[in-house]
Amino acid sequence: MTQRTKRILWLAVRLLVVAGLVAYVVSRTDAGQALDMARRLRANGWLALAALGVMMIQAPLSAIRWRLLLAVQGIRLPFFESLRLTYIGWFFNNWMPGATGGDLIKAYYIARQTHRKAEAVTVVFLDRVIGLVALCMMGAAAVAVSYSDERVRLAQVLVVAFLGAVAAGGIVFYSSRIRSLLRVGRFFNRLKRWPLVLRVERALFLYREHKRQVAVAVAYSWLVQAAGVLAIWWVAAALGSRAAWYQYFVNMPVVWIGWSLVPVPGGFGVAETLVQRLFGPDVLGGGTAMAPAEAATLALGMILAYRVVQMAASLPGAVLYLARRTETSAARMRDEMEAPAADA
Repeated sequence: MTQRTKRILWLAVRLLVVAGLVAYVVSRTDAGQALDMARRLRANGWLALAALGVMMIQAPLSAIRWRLLLAVQGIRLPFFESLRLTYIGWFFNNWMPGATGGDLIKAYYIARQTHRKAEAVTVVFLDRVIGLVALCMMGAAAVAVSYSDERVRLAQVLVVAFLGAVAAGGIVFYSSRIRSLLRVGRFFNRLKRWPLVLRVERALFLYREHKRQVAVAVAYSWLVQAAGVLAIWWVAAALGSRAAWYQYFVNMPVVWIGWSLVPVPGGFGVAETLVQRLFGPDVLGGGTAMAPAEAATLALGMILAYRVVQMAASLPGAVLYLARRTETSAARMRDEMEAPAADA
């Protein structure tokens, strides 16, 4: 079986998963309720505009964070170039959620601009990880506020479990003593036979000596993620949600973790299923009675409205990409990044 055939089959499996999940979430909704919510959204359009406004700050803040992490590796990227690549990656993630994601596009472009290609590409994906960890830290703070709320118990458990797993993984990775005690050092030593893996490991280890920069990157991530939570809170309120603010800060980290980690294009179906599961009638009703079909329709409407706002906020990426695009296709970018000699 050729590599091309494997990619086609893998994409087909992912699309089937998306189709199944989308069919499931749509089957739980009510068409009449959807029309009513569309009228509410039109009547409360100012909330959707406020959501778009707060989303617009995400790209500049993300660009500053990425630039800070690159500087630790000795890679100096001007702010406007960092902003350009951040917008391009964001645009590809939202408008072209196929096999070639925005992170890979960013990795391709930054690798062309430095001789430290392995380190540059590592930072692209480390940037995503730091964003997820910061999101869970913010969610954990919301867990402390909402501890007595049984309606968000599932999200509370998942957020704390994910944060605990990340912390444990970080301790094992960065501590030679823990590696030795757990006898995982042999595994890491085997990986070091490949020079590229060794360079990636060294790039990650370097951040242990730059804790201040990592702390600042996490702080920027909190602002980025808070903007996203505010955006979905406001579009949900425009649709008729009466959920409390802290319920968004607890539930949405779980949605975004699934969105980021489940390998389906654009997270379609995954985000919608999680939102319907976490934002049930008892949450969206705010203590008042709400029919299950109405809650499922509202949950689906709020995540779809959020997607539209996100797509609108990332549109500058299309302009920036077309203004200085290369003749290299997305497929060629993927092939070059996956090639064994990509680091050369």
